[in-house]
Amino acid sequence: MQYLDWDSIYSAVLYIIKSYPLAILLYCTGCFIAGLLISLLLTRIMRKYKAFSREPKYYNWLVKLYIPAIFIINSIISLQLGLFWGSYEALKKDSLSISSQVYTSSVGSVFKDQDAKAEFIGGVRAVVSEVHRNNENTKIKVTDLVRAYDTKYGMVNQPKNRMASWLINQYGDRINTMVVYGLLNSIPDVQVTGDLSYREFDKITKQLLVLDPDDIEKSIIEKLQNLLLMVLKSQFKTLAGGLLMVWAILMMIPWLEFWIYKYLMKKTTNRNNQIKNR
Repeated sequence: MQYLDWDSIYSAVLYIIKSYPLAILLYCTGCFIAGLLISLLLTRIMRKYKAFSREPKYYNWLVKLYIPAIFIINSIISLQLGLFWGSYEALKKDSLSISSQVYTSSVGSVFKDQDAKAEFIGGVRAVVSEVHRNNENTKIKVTDLVRAYDTKYGMVNQPKNRMASWLINQYGDRINTMVVYGLLNSIPDVQVTGDLSYREFDKITKQLLVLDPDDIEKSIIEKLQNLLLMVLKSQFKTLAGGLLMVWAILMMIPWLEFWIYKYLMKKTTNRNNQIKNR
């Protein structure tokens, strides 16, 4: 199972509950109703197969506790699932706003106008020129460009939005990578996915110098949004998978106990029959 940052998850959930209470209420209500229906279906099936019936009187009473236990477990898990699902969907809708705040806090001032953009690109070109001078055949690695950006242009300030701040703190290195990829891919019909030759890099940077900063901003925010959506999807799938696994195990306990009971009763009956036939 993928590592889960529980502090960050609950911080995100609290942020979403405050920001989107109606959305959370809707998802929790829907999942809770589904949980009740599943509980009714399970108890009806178990009654049909007499899974709540035992021969010893006190044992029979005790087994009846499975019925409220099923409803309680399904209610708790369905509410948790609704809470995480609602938070995931709300964050998806808010992903563009969060990504924009990450952009503003990280590189907003770098691409605010043509002069700032030219200064940034000039700095990166200087780093690449130094690498190229040492070895003309060396491919320019995007990781080197990321390192140059990270060294020269650190985080400007922390955003006020808690989710944007969390994304920066948790995924700072990957954000730097997304910024560089967003910059290189902001040129129409250009898709940089790996290393570049010096000639390719030089051609791209010349095009970047005449590109509108707004187009660069749009490209970088799109990359940051993709990163955020990928992180959210991965965390939600892990959470939902864990909850459903726990639910399946808990729902198997009454059946497992019932099968063991039936096996032991059958074994006892056969033994008694053998004694009578002697």
